[in-house]
Amino acid sequence: MGLKTGVLLLLFVFCCASSAFACTSFALYGNQIMYGMNFDYFSVPLKFLIESHSGMNVFHLSFLFEHTIDRPKFKNYFAKTCGMNDRGLFCSCQEIEPYSDGFEELKDNEIHISDQYDKIATCSDVHQVRRFIEGKRSVQYIGPSVHNLFADAHGHAIVSETDNNENFITEMNDGFMVMSNFSNYSMVGKPYGDATGVGADRYKTAHDYILNNRDSFSVDNGFELLKRAVCQDPDCVTLCSMVFLPQTHKIYIALNQDYGNVWEVSLTGGMVQTHKGFTSHAQTPLGPEGILSTDLETLGC
Repeated sequence: MGLKTGVLLLLFVFCCASSAFACTSFALYGNQIMYGMNFDYFSVPLKFLIESHSGMNVFHLSFLFEHTIDRPKFKNYFAKTCGMNDRGLFCSCQEIEPYSDGFEELKDNEIHISDQYDKIATCSDVHQVRRFIEGKRSVQYIGPSVHNLFADAHGHAIVSETDNNENFITEMNDGFMVMSNFSNYSMVGKPYGDATGVGADRYKTAHDYILNNRDSFSVDNGFELLKRAVCQDPDCVTLCSMVFLPQTHKIYIALNQDYGNVWEVSLTGGMVQTHKGFTSHAQTPLGPEGILSTDLETLGC
């Protein structure tokens, strides 16, 4: 609990100044299954890693927080926020606004909604995640509020949210799902063009692009969508864009809105290598210690 407290308290301090933890994610079931995520944040180090849990390999994007002087034990702590396991289960944990008051202590049969992310280390599909969610009341932790997009390789995607009293699960509609920083549950039964709130512009942009291109969606299309949905706030930039292919167990990464240079992660091989835009090929193992984004940028250069 201590690590989570430090991470989320710091997020709260940052987010008081502006929407610091924006992000946009999607799941698409078209000619191939694809997930994607833009990580929007202050300029902080990122780390990519692969861990093994319950017989599964799990890829994570994590990010570093600089901590206040009175919390030195949290220095160099990386918080996981988006990932996929080798069964094809994906999760993106993102900020949702407006915030709800959070709770540090849990009552019986409660879970912090931020801890739902950890289910990609133990579950293989959305059905298992949903059964877990429905068995407990989810509440926000102290600091910024979050919601989660889960998607699997069997055609199921949901967004999980809470108002601290009731769990809200929003089902995918029309073969794809997009999540930004307002409540997906608030959009049930409404056309996507009616979206309002933080990230509504990115939400609509992603919908437009998918609807116009869904019949032949490639990795390049995934990055084009994410390029169009970058965060426009000068205080909260898109530091990383990722496209996930669950059927091939591959993840593609672009850094700092440079979509000409792309790296490829193999979940089954435990490797990261150059994929596109480099003059030479290079690769390196990717394990639980991970690789910093700054070191990744030198791979192939």
